[in-house]
Amino acid sequence: MDDDRLDRGRRRFEELYGPGTADNLIAGQKGLAQDLARYGVEFNFGDVYSRPGLTLAQREMITIGVLVALGGLEPQLRGHTRGALNAGLTPTEILETVIHVVQYSGFPKALNAIKVVTERLEECGAEIPPPLNPAS
Repeated sequence: MDDDRLDRGRRRFEELYGPGTADNLIAGQKGLAQDLARYGVEFNFGDVYSRPGLTLAQREMITIGVLVALGGLEPQLRGHTRGALNAGLTPTEILETVIHVVQYSGFPKALNAIKVVTERLEECGAEIPPPLNPAS
C-alpha cells in the first residue's frame, strides 16, 4: 500500500517539478530525514494532490495563497511558484494570488512573498506583467 502512495506521489510531484525530482528530494536529505521527505511525497502528493475535484493549477494557487498567509516559508514559495507555472498558471495569476492574500495576511508577509515570487518568475524566464496603476 505504501509503495502505491509513494509511486502516486512521485508521479504527481514530477508533473510539477520534472522527472526524477521526487527521488532527488528524498535523496537530498540525510539519514532519518529521508523518511520525512518520503512522507511528504507520499502524503502531500500521493494522497492530497492526487485527489479528484481540483486541478493541479487550482491546488498550486491555493498552496501559494496559504504559504503567503503563513509567511516565513520562502523556499517552499519559490518551489511552488515554479510548480504553478508548470501546472499552467500565468505569471499574472500567480502574482494576483499574492496580491489577493494581502487582505488576510497583511502587507509585511505579502510584500516579502511578492518579492520571492517575482524573483522566481524571472529565474524561470517568465515575463513580469506591468503594474495596473503605475506610480505617478
